[in-house]
Amino acid sequence: MERSEDLKQVRDLHLVRDERDREVEAEAGRRAGNAVLLVTQLLAAACLLQGDPAWMALLCLTFIWGAVKGFCRFGQDREKLYLAWGLLTAAGAAILLGAYFRQAWSAGMSLSRLVGYAVLCRVLVKIAGLLWAGLLLGIFWLAHRIGHMEGDRWEQYFQSVSTAGLLLRMGAVMAAALAAVAAISAPLFARLGFQQPELLAALFFVAGGAHLLGKFSRRRDELIRKLLKLKR
Repeated sequence: MERSEDLKQVRDLHLVRDERDREVEAEAGRRAGNAVLLVTQLLAAACLLQGDPAWMALLCLTFIWGAVKGFCRFGQDREKLYLAWGLLTAAGAAILLGAYFRQAWSAGMSLSRLVGYAVLCRVLVKIAGLLWAGLLLGIFWLAHRIGHMEGDRWEQYFQSVSTAGLLLRMGAVMAAALAAVAAISAPLFARLGFQQPELLAALFFVAGGAHLLGKFSRRRDELIRKLLKLKR
């Protein structure tokens, strides 16, 4: 693909963000946050009507949203009103979370299990990242050994594939690595005594994918610029 066409495709897909893209992304983030907030409030009301203590955890998200917003405004404007609002809503979130966990503990929930699951997921995400790097290196090695890919042929390959195509290929390898680790995590959770290991593995796959996608989004511009250099 010609470099000019590749650059046009990158801009058309908004893979490299300009000021307008950042404003649109920020607005989309605000709307998404408001939508999630509304849904959690509705779910909190549904749980409360059914006598499910999960309403406290769900309603806590509203207070956390208010606390983060208040602290951010205070950090920008240095107005004490926003600081007071942030502290007040943070206290409300702490009270709701404390009440929820106290009730959950009395029902048999183990905090050590919850912390253990969170720590284990962090480790598994790191393993998925290492597996992704290993798979990429393995693909390059196989291409070299079987397809006899060397300097000029690699350059021709990178010139022939668009930057968006390279990103899709890298994303597919990442999804495969994450799926492999998720598949391995199910028997691991079962061996460690976690209940519903298959659901926990599915939750890890979704949460891990969201984490890696967010990490990519934060460093997207830098990665795309490096890929574009391969086409010079």
